[in-house]
Amino acid sequence: MKKPFYLAFIAAFLAVCLLPTAALLFGYEAENRENRPLARLTSLWGRDGLNLSFPVEFDAYFEDHFGFREEMVTAFHGLTMALFGDTLNEKVIVGKNDMLFYSETLDDYLGRNLLSEEEIARIAACLGIEQAWCKARGISFTFSIAPNKNTVYPENMPSRLVPAAGAGNRERLYAALAEAGIETVDFASLLCSHKQDGQLYHDRDTHWNERGALLAYNAIMQRIAAGEAYESYASLVPETVYDDAGDLHNFVLPALPGNRPRPDYGIEPDFAYDEGARPAQDTTFGTTSSANGVSLHLFRDSFGNALLPLLSTNLGRVKYSAEFPYNYTLLDEGTPDAVFIELVERNMKNLLSAAPLMPALEADAPHAKAEGGTALLTQYGRSGYTQLAGCFDADVQARHIYVLLLRDGESHCFEAFPILEERADSLAETMVSPRGFSLTLPEGLSGEYEAAVLADGVRYDAGTVLLANG
Repeated sequence: MKKPFYLAFIAAFLAVCLLPTAALLFGYEAENRENRPLARLTSLWGRDGLNLSFPVEFDAYFEDHFGFREEMVTAFHGLTMALFGDTLNEKVIVGKNDMLFYSETLDDYLGRNLLSEEEIARIAACLGIEQAWCKARGISFTFSIAPNKNTVYPENMPSRLVPAAGAGNRERLYAALAEAGIETVDFASLLCSHKQDGQLYHDRDTHWNERGALLAYNAIMQRIAAGEAYESYASLVPETVYDDAGDLHNFVLPALPGNRPRPDYGIEPDFAYDEGARPAQDTTFGTTSSANGVSLHLFRDSFGNALLPLLSTNLGRVKYSAEFPYNYTLLDEGTPDAVFIELVERNMKNLLSAAPLMPALEADAPHAKAEGGTALLTQYGRSGYTQLAGCFDADVQARHIYVLLLRDGESHCFEAFPILEERADSLAETMVSPRGFSLTLPEGLSGEYEAAVLADGVRYDAGTVLLANG
């Protein structure tokens, strides 16, 4: 009696093991519900002959595409959530009250791996350059941070995760920006003060829901559309609908339909996309409406998706840009009335990864009391502009760094972003304490110049630089 049972068990086990491969071979293709690109099918032979990476690349492809993958992932994570209150997925944290959180927000939540005071100061200096550039063109400038979900709902994080005492990156940066006179909107304080109105973030998604987005929208409009009448939607009462899934849900339960509650205000959008715009694919696109004559350029990330129908319906012109580093050459030729930056909290550190593409303003050269060592420069073209990046050796990081270009009585001085670009890494290898800088030159400068870098009253000779046009 036992032998038939064993044979049946072995046959069932083999069938389960072979089913994913068989389904793949017969053309099974699951829908990609995860917020990431799946690995592509690789080839054993490439342009240069045998592809030695084929085993690793094929393994990655198979892991993303094997038959019934979503069902198996869902069954596994559903079981671990029921038994252990966790998913064993490195990207997802199971919180209280059915909330899921993104693991990449843990550093901010726990207050670990914080930005240094010097890094905070440099971010403030960078945003100060951007605000000054906008002000010189009559454009209002505002910076904002879209808070991580656990910043607004710390009470729903697992009890085992205990934040450190003291201010985090967001609070410290806002304090530095206030001291520097940089205009901001504090979404975190706004959202936390309205938690009694109803839930502001999706249960199983990283982003704010429609209620949270409405609060953010009104704060933006108060900042950029002062004096203009606009719809606040304050009189609307949302209907609760049960169709919500979300990016975190799709990481761990991709085969299950969303059935979480969300507020639906029934707001009908009324705007037009620019001809040829593909909002789902394009990093930059625009919208127009007949609402008023106010124009906005919004540098945004995925939190801006929920703002799009609200802003586009209630502003005459909006241009959205998800390109990073921020590209100010994308602004409409007539210049918008306002530039607004929306950046998710977990990505604050990215502000020091690369400098914006922004033609530098002429500045008065600060007095240099001492001679330093040598500054090293490299140049490259981007979008028709010439960019300079480099570094110099100094004990202390300067917040304000200037590049001086001299030729036959001609003098140009520009404030550079205090950022060590990846392009200058090879230059920095020769230095003990490299301090980086980067800027985009305005159009019209070309030919040979003597260059110097001015920082904290010290002049660093950068030698001769031959400027090309873009």
